[in-house]
Amino acid sequence: MIKNCTLFFLLILSLNLQAQEENYTPPQGLNNWYVELGGAALLYSVNYEKYLYRNQKENFTWLGRIGIGFNPIDFPAEHKLLNKVELLSNSFMVPFTTTILKGAGKEKLEFGAGFTMITKNFLDREIVPNLVFGLRVMETNRVCFRITYIPLYKNNEIIHWVGVSIGRNFNFK
Repeated sequence: MIKNCTLFFLLILSLNLQAQEENYTPPQGLNNWYVELGGAALLYSVNYEKYLYRNQKENFTWLGRIGIGFNPIDFPAEHKLLNKVELLSNSFMVPFTTTILKGAGKEKLEFGAGFTMITKNFLDREIVPNLVFGLRVMETNRVCFRITYIPLYKNNEIIHWVGVSIGRNFNFK
């Protein structure tokens, strides 16, 4: 049974393989660094994003991201962010997401999911799951701009949130 499953998955994977052209140049810019206001980290975050897979036509890309934000402000309980989110002072927000970019050219649609860890001391933490729906523009000078809608699931309710990001695309080999 295990052998049959393994053969089935190898067959599926082999259907996706394509021969490369002789003059094919690997895509440039396989990493992004950006600052996000709002978004999965709720206030702001500095993020690193790695291209995990991009097809040869560059119209499908799979990305992984990690970021970090810090809340130095003491919000009283009656002054929540947009009357929805309560953050403790001196807490870290660490978003982890994986997304897919779909589209040819500079403009790409972005779909994904992830979670944000909210913690003060990295021992006591809260995990907040989220989805990502957005639009990303990659300019020819490698500037990355994105705007996202991020529904968060916190305290048994869905919180509608947005994020705006600007960053730079780099190539590390």
